Amino acid sequence: MKKKKNNETPLTAREAALRVLERAGMSAPVQSLLDTKLTGGLFSRQDAALTTELVYGYLRSEIRLSWLLSQFMKAPEKLPPAMRIMIGMAAYELLYLDRIPAHASVSAAVDAVRARFGQGMSRVANGVLRSLLRLAESEDLKAPGFYAARLDDPAERLSVLYSVPRWMLDVWTRGYGEERAEAIAKAMSQVPHPCVRVNAARDEWEALRDILCREGQAVGHAGVRFKPGGQPEYLRDYLRQGRLSFHGAGSQLVLEALDAARWEGPVWDACAGRGGKTLALLELGVPVLAASDTYQPRLRGLRDDAKRLGLTAPPLICASATAPALNATPRTILLDVPCSGLGTLARHPDLRTLRTPEQVAELADLQSRILNTAWERLPSGGHIAYITCTMNPDENEGQIAAFLERTPGARLERQWQSTPDDSGSDLMFGAMIKKS
Repeated sequence: MKKKKNNETPLTAREAALRVLERAGMSAPVQSLLDTKLTGGLFSRQDAALTTELVYGYLRSEIRLSWLLSQFMKAPEKLPPAMRIMIGMAAYELLYLDRIPAHASVSAAVDAVRARFGQGMSRVANGVLRSLLRLAESEDLKAPGFYAARLDDPAERLSVLYSVPRWMLDVWTRGYGEERAEAIAKAMSQVPHPCVRVNAARDEWEALRDILCREGQAVGHAGVRFKPGGQPEYLRDYLRQGRLSFHGAGSQLVLEALDAARWEGPVWDACAGRGGKTLALLELGVPVLAASDTYQPRLRGLRDDAKRLGLTAPPLICASATAPALNATPRTILLDVPCSGLGTLARHPDLRTLRTPEQVAELADLQSRILNTAWERLPSGGHIAYITCTMNPDENEGQIAAFLERTPGARLERQWQSTPDDSGSDLMFGAMIKKS
């Protein structure tokens, strides 16, 4: 732990993780909360890494941990929420962080509960955690068979095993069948593998990609994926030099599946976000007419990243894709539309509690309006590239089918869906539509 600065008292990794988890789902995405908590120099790299591991690990396995702990508590819902999080984090340490001694995890949790809730509650925490530890010593709590033997309802079993809300499993089962629904749930329970995109606009980029592939795995045209914790330290040097960017494997693969290198320009990226796909297009030599987004800080980030990569940023427009402020005419419109993100649960585990079925319906309606608006701006012979990072037919193939049915002259040229993998990659959907 580093020394305190500006009279601030440094937090332990567990205390910092608790404070983030108490606010998760209430005020901001968990990554923003973590960034706020870990900036300022109060944490060593080791403490920051443990805080991040506890937050993401707990959120990624919260449903499973809650079910396991409920086997030793009569009414867990009556405990203070913060106490449930304290016990849950300790349970995560006991089951998944082998480098931390079990007695240290139990002791830290019991002390934290005692300090906030008193001696009586600390006895409850101690009893529950020691019971879980005894169970873990006699049973493999990571094995599917453990849950199959105790949960008769297949949907409940999958929900607990892969820590996914039941309603999400229902969406996947209705849309893709039971076998693929389980494959999706399993993929979303993985720790995501970090991935970079080598800047193909730089000289000798292929040589750099080949060097990185000695320690990672090639992904698409210019990507390299590494095992969690296995990315080389020198990546940061190449990042500063503008020779690569961190860019998810799923996002790179969907661009390749839609043959982005051959898109007719100029391209308007109408839902640019931070601009990962905009910059990938520029690196491929595809002309970009403009990039727009509703949030100005994301556009500033796009501009800064373009400068770092040695690219000329396109005109940046702060506007909604449903009311675009664009004067020129694009030949291709990229719609990486706002979506439910049900294909990103590995990377964004807080969506398990943040997202609701009502929000999914609202997003599907927004996507429909964005498609209609883009179609009005598209000239004859032009294309729409429609992309989501979700697994939900209503936002993907169903959305495209409905658009084609109501839109004369719209022709589907290509459609693609990610295959769930063991690398925690975002699961993406993409379609190319031509205006005849």
